[in-house]
Amino acid sequence: MTSDIKSPGSSQKLEMRPPSLLALALMLLALIHAALSETRPGGKGSTALGSGEMFDAIAPRYDLINSFLSLGMHTWWRSRMVAALELQPGDTVLDCGTGTADVAITVARMLKRQGKRAGVDSLADDAVVGVDPSANMLERGRRKVAQAGFEAASVRLVQGDAQDLSKTLAADQRFDAATMAFAIRNVPDRLMALKSIASYLKPGARLAVLELGEPTFPPARWFVKYCVPLIGSVLSGGARAEYQHLERSVMKFNPKDFQDLIEQAGLDLVGVKMMNFGSVGLYLAQKPLQADAPASGGGAASTSTEPRSTLEEEAVEAGQPSEL
Repeated sequence: MTSDIKSPGSSQKLEMRPPSLLALALMLLALIHAALSETRPGGKGSTALGSGEMFDAIAPRYDLINSFLSLGMHTWWRSRMVAALELQPGDTVLDCGTGTADVAITVARMLKRQGKRAGVDSLADDAVVGVDPSANMLERGRRKVAQAGFEAASVRLVQGDAQDLSKTLAADQRFDAATMAFAIRNVPDRLMALKSIASYLKPGARLAVLELGEPTFPPARWFVKYCVPLIGSVLSGGARAEYQHLERSVMKFNPKDFQDLIEQAGLDLVGVKMMNFGSVGLYLAQKPLQADAPASGGGAASTSTEPRSTLEEEAVEAGQPSEL
């Protein structure tokens, strides 16, 4: 169900394992989940990609649909992304498109475990900062953060736009890592967002992005093209136009073009891992060590003064999700 990771420019072909019926079913359900979570209920027409209004409307049922239709796969993908960051005690993390804070909470749990091993029981202020344009999603996210046992100051969720983080974050704030799960495809100007995120990363900091794309398995492509709009229309009460938009956006997302954008944003592309017949991509990037020096403000600094190690391909392959 997964393909071997490869570095940019590698001529190595993806070695796909024979698909199982269960794997195919999980992938198809995950694509339905993605469709539902990007559509306004009621069939009243679509809103702008990445707009807070679009996600405000689906916030009440977002988590239920995530868990039910993806059969937990979204949790596994996000856990792999966080594990690939190889976080250290005292790290600070920026999560763009945080939604209802699933990734932010996963990161916070990882940082808390790392801190306990270093003899620190609590997270510093702004250990995790989640940014999202949807006020309703953030409201639900804050409740989940509290239920998970984290202080609002340690896992801080703020409304903002990834394309211009200067309106949300302090000018001198810098992070040790950043994440973005299933959100970059909804951003109108992806390059602007990547540049904005990069400007708030410390030299050597890592960025991990999860995104949907066109499946490599022909039956899965057929499903996205024809079934997603129909199923979405039925389940949402007639919102067929939004699901047609989803089908087009998934098919139009080009992994190679996105890799080029990462490099245009001044980041080094470290590796790419495709999962679920190519329908989900994990993109790992790193800010060059020669980049601007981090400012002193903006949350706890890493406990290590040594440059971060380069993310090798094995970091993703070995980055199995831990029990949360």
